[in-house]
Amino acid sequence: YGKLRNGTLVTAFPQLVPRSRSHFHTLPCGVDVVLGVNGYIWVSKHVPASKVEANAELIYSDKNEPISDDEREVIARVANCIQLLNRMYVKITDTSIIFAYDASVAHPVKDLLKHDVAVELAHNVMAYLEQQG
Repeated sequence: YGKLRNGTLVTAFPQLVPRSRSHFHTLPCGVDVVLGVNGYIWVSKHVPASKVEANAELIYSDKNEPISDDEREVIARVANCIQLLNRMYVKITDTSIIFAYDASVAHPVKDLLKHDVAVELAHNVMAYLEQQG
């Protein structure tokens, strides 16, 4: 997958990141997430596969692409959702991240790590995951 660019690293407890078929996910909100079973999670701007295939050197480039304010906010929101899931000891999967992201839209990005908001979102995510089976 080349160098990790255009994003941010989030660390979590390794016990909360289960093994799965694929640890590379493109979320509906437009970011890519690499879930490492060692607890290292990379959240980055989505780069279409066609763009990478067209220019193979892009994989190994150390130059970050421009990131708009909207993309930066989405990356920050996903990163904060992962941090709150970690803090509340909720399994970190693509499903739990997507649901936490959807539930977090009602709150400003900076408030997601406040204790009361984190507890509310974590309870919503756990209830959703239990419902899904």
